[in-house]
Amino acid sequence: MASTLRLPAGTSARIVPSGTFVSPLSVAGLSHCRTFAQTSQQLAGARAMNFRPPSQAQPSFKTKTKGMKPNEFPNDIGLMPGTFIRPLWRDMPSIFLAPRDRWHMEWTWLKSWFGNYASVLAYCIKDAKLPLGFLKRRKAAAEYQQNMYKAFAEGDIARIRAICCDGIANKLIKEIERRPKDEKVTWKRLKLLRKPSTNFTGIRVISDRASTIPDIPKSGVRQIVVRITSRQSTTTTKIQKAGAQVEESVVLAKEQDCVEHVMLQHLRWNNQDKGWRIWGTVTPTMLEDAKNDPHFKPGLGTAERIEMIKESMMKR
Repeated sequence: MASTLRLPAGTSARIVPSGTFVSPLSVAGLSHCRTFAQTSQQLAGARAMNFRPPSQAQPSFKTKTKGMKPNEFPNDIGLMPGTFIRPLWRDMPSIFLAPRDRWHMEWTWLKSWFGNYASVLAYCIKDAKLPLGFLKRRKAAAEYQQNMYKAFAEGDIARIRAICCDGIANKLIKEIERRPKDEKVTWKRLKLLRKPSTNFTGIRVISDRASTIPDIPKSGVRQIVVRITSRQSTTTTKIQKAGAQVEESVVLAKEQDCVEHVMLQHLRWNNQDKGWRIWGTVTPTMLEDAKNDPHFKPGLGTAERIEMIKESMMKR
């Protein structure tokens, strides 16, 4: 989509052949995948899911956010560590050429699925007393994606601020501000592509996780990653005024097949529901990540895994 919506400098527009999938946000350089820990450091050393060695006296997230008004709390806290996003079948290791690697990916996916399910049940039923909403996830993701792209095409900054987290909102708004004033953009989702990667539905929930936020009572986050495969079209029109008449000429019209891993986020701060927002798009967990990330690395005991997670958090 965004390949025709005034690409950033150095990014070339391209038409994607049918059957090839690409994220429009990635084409435009707008895809982002920051971790929870990275964001916590940006928030003046906040401790959200970030381990600290006991020898260092660090002010807690509660202390740093004391006195903040509800509308001043951040709405973009990054991707929760240990989120496993299953790749497309073609990006998985071969069952025949690399069976051990394939087994590791499948086993990690299975463990993550059960762990994620348990975390959502605990958070929604025990901690936050929120509805599970399992049946509404796919529809909500499709609607948020569509509303974000339409607002981006129409240059509706207020709408973008209302439905997007700050990170992706700021990037989209910068692109809108760089767009020529005499340019009109139209975006449409032509249809969902019912591929095996989405269980032949066009929309598939890949990850659904939840957690309380350390040090802040009655606060937590839920993040849902949904794979959406769709055919999209964008049309760029030049508007020319000749006296009282207005002429429109199509400069560029494209259709492309896209696959996107869209993440929705729901936040609660001090028992105040901040509602759902679209966080942006994330990239799948590849084999190298599954082998090196201490959350997924094979052959580790519990104590060793926790220690490696602490070390990795300190290096971010």
